[in-house]
Amino acid sequence: MSNHQGHYYSGDQQHVGYESDERSYNDDYDDGEGHHGGGEEYYEPGQEQESQTYVSGDYTSVPDILQLNHLCANAIAPRSNLEEDRLEADESWEPVREWMRTHNADEVRQAAEQRGESSMTALHFACRNQPPVDVINVFLSIAVDTVQWPDTFGWLPIHYACACGAETDVIKALAEAYPESKTTVDRRGRTPLHFALGNQNPEQLAAPAVVAILSSTGAASYADDNGMLPLHYACAYGASEESLFVLTDAHHDAISTRDRNNRTPLHFALSNAGRKASPGAVRHLLELDNNLANANNGPLPLRVLAEFAHALKRNTTDADRESVRKCLAFLLKATPRPTADFFTALQSLPDWLSEQAVVMTSVQIVLNEKISQRFPTAVLILDFLALAVIIVFYSLNVAESIKVRSKKEDDEMIDITRDLPILLPLYIGAGYFFIREIVQMMSLLSLKAFHLWLNNASNWLNLVFISLVLFWTVSMQIGIVKPETFRIGTALTVSILWLKVLGFLRNMLIDFAVFSGGVFYVFKRLVAFLTALGIILIGFAQMFVTVFQDTETCYNPPDDDEDYWKVYFEREEWEVACEEDNDRTYCTFWTSFLAVYTMLLGEVDEKPFVDDGFATFLFVIFMFLVVILLANVLIAIVTESYKVIQDQRAAIVFWTNRLDFVAEMDAVANGPWKFRLRKMLGIQMDADEHTEVVFGREFWKRLMDLFEDDIDGGAMSAEFWAYNLLRVTTAIIIIPSWVILGMFSAGWLWPPQVREAIFTSTVTQHNSETEREDELRKTQVIKLRGEVAELKEEMGKELKVDRTQVVQMKSLVAERRAEIANEMKHIKRIMTMLFEQQSNLDA
Repeated sequence: MSNHQGHYYSGDQQHVGYESDERSYNDDYDDGEGHHGGGEEYYEPGQEQESQTYVSGDYTSVPDILQLNHLCANAIAPRSNLEEDRLEADESWEPVREWMRTHNADEVRQAAEQRGESSMTALHFACRNQPPVDVINVFLSIAVDTVQWPDTFGWLPIHYACACGAETDVIKALAEAYPESKTTVDRRGRTPLHFALGNQNPEQLAAPAVVAILSSTGAASYADDNGMLPLHYACAYGASEESLFVLTDAHHDAISTRDRNNRTPLHFALSNAGRKASPGAVRHLLELDNNLANANNGPLPLRVLAEFAHALKRNTTDADRESVRKCLAFLLKATPRPTADFFTALQSLPDWLSEQAVVMTSVQIVLNEKISQRFPTAVLILDFLALAVIIVFYSLNVAESIKVRSKKEDDEMIDITRDLPILLPLYIGAGYFFIREIVQMMSLLSLKAFHLWLNNASNWLNLVFISLVLFWTVSMQIGIVKPETFRIGTALTVSILWLKVLGFLRNMLIDFAVFSGGVFYVFKRLVAFLTALGIILIGFAQMFVTVFQDTETCYNPPDDDEDYWKVYFEREEWEVACEEDNDRTYCTFWTSFLAVYTMLLGEVDEKPFVDDGFATFLFVIFMFLVVILLANVLIAIVTESYKVIQDQRAAIVFWTNRLDFVAEMDAVANGPWKFRLRKMLGIQMDADEHTEVVFGREFWKRLMDLFEDDIDGGAMSAEFWAYNLLRVTTAIIIIPSWVILGMFSAGWLWPPQVREAIFTSTVTQHNSETEREDELRKTQVIKLRGEVAELKEEMGKELKVDRTQVVQMKSLVAERRAEIANEMKHIKRIMTMLFEQQSNLDA
């Protein structure tokens, strides 16, 4: 990591403590005098321990009152979550249970209150080995005060329990027994919540319930000596998204809190982007505050991610890389400010990650906005003009210089030098590109990104281009270099000039970007094939030379062989002699190699092989193997490779080129010269200044509105003719004049709409895996909302029906009650009448 960003937590590193950000538990116990609290006898939590005081398996040398410490220290934590490992760990606690069963409460209390190494009690030893809850309950019921006792390092038993991944019930019991322990800090300012979230074992990550218990009394707002809150730990060690929700709800300001090295929790999540939980952490933090994606006077989060991605090993799993890709997608979706540092960070991403970045819609929109601003537009136009001037004047001067040099071979008195005024456009053009390159280098140096310049092949092409133009211009001015060398050198320089033109066009048009990218892509795929093809051609060339060596075809007669030369000169046709001379093609290796190479391209002459059977056999083999088979394989590979670029990588190639140009322009536009100039002029610069002046936008819009508005009143109205006259004036005079004026000012006076029309490109719609997941999630949320609304409506209808039925039932019940009451009254009257009649009968 770079110095200005401090140390970050990498997935390959093992972090438990946090002094200088990286420390083991033993380092945390340093007493400030160079001694560790437990000396060599102290072991990290979770490991089996042996010490001078407690010897594993030897009970005879341990006093009975210290045996509880010994037994708790020698119990083991589960090695994994497998059932057999958990059973083995539980069995290691049986001696502890047995000792407690065989001693009375006072003896257990006295043993539990005994302090051992580093003032640790039996409860301390037990808590660092993931104890079962029944053992902890015995301690808390008999010696509850020990839960409040710190060791020499300021750790309570709950610190050990949280650091070693104890069960939720254990931590809950300890917290309930001593609620103040949740905010008790050790010598380095860490609460139990810090340790619960700083567990490096992915199988022992703190459960959301544990985080909720420990943060219930404000521990989420406690920073350690490094200024790190529990949220920093959670993001560094891959806590679950549910735990992050608990932490941010408990202390919302934690998301933007910076540690001693000016890092937010987002920095820690990105510096461990390979973890499975990191994408969720990045998404959660940026949803709460997308301004975290900017540097804000600290390390740029995108650069942190780039450095982590470069640090990934080649054997990294696809899952790790996919996590990094998701983190990048969430980070760019938050639309960081398009500063020079942002673009250089994008360039510094490894290829497998930058290819995803450049096709993201948010990045393409930013690149379009940047390239259509005044400064990049002016540079593009000046590049084109300077390049055109160099090509024109270079061609004219070279042609004239070659003529003069050819005449000098016949007349030594001819002056071959060229006058300075004629060569001045070449000096100006080369000087422009030289200054441009120097400013770019200085700007990248100020951003500490000079490696990007070194890794860009276009910059080296620019240096070669500038050097050759200046060298041949000087050569023409002072008349040096021999004529033949001058011809060859200037001819090769022409190829560099036109390569420069192609490089300019690839920044402008996607088709040229695809072509240039396709050429390099095809060449890389053809390296092995071309090597094999070259070996085969060399082999056949040597075989043909061997076959024809010292035969009549390659016979070299001595000068005194009169019979041979007599027959040779008596030929009736000179062409026949020429044809026989041509048959000497395979007499030297170089001519033989040229011949087989031209046969590969389709120029085949079989005459030299017809008189020799073996030569004919080799010719047939060569034609089948090379001309028919390998030539068609070559065509197939080139076609397929270029189609891959055209169909699958066209957008990647184009937007990568555009990113390189925009990053270069933004680095130059915001280079050190800008701040020095503003300082000289006494102009104060806003820290957030990054907007473009929109000169002419509104006026151009009004001009365009003239051609869209409808005219009322018909052709006979004065308004109609006045309006059309204004349209004609605008189309013939105002707009062309404005465009021409903008050309002379290198696009500086153009309205933004003209620059956007010329230089912006269509944003490609690219759906990454993360974007598809987001879309799926949004679709599912919308669908769920619809289902909830439908369910709510159905429940409302059912409630209405039920309410109606209840009212009806109440009405029926009331009616039945009234009927029963009437019947009871009727029965009462009848009974009264019967009693009266009975009374009358008795009387």
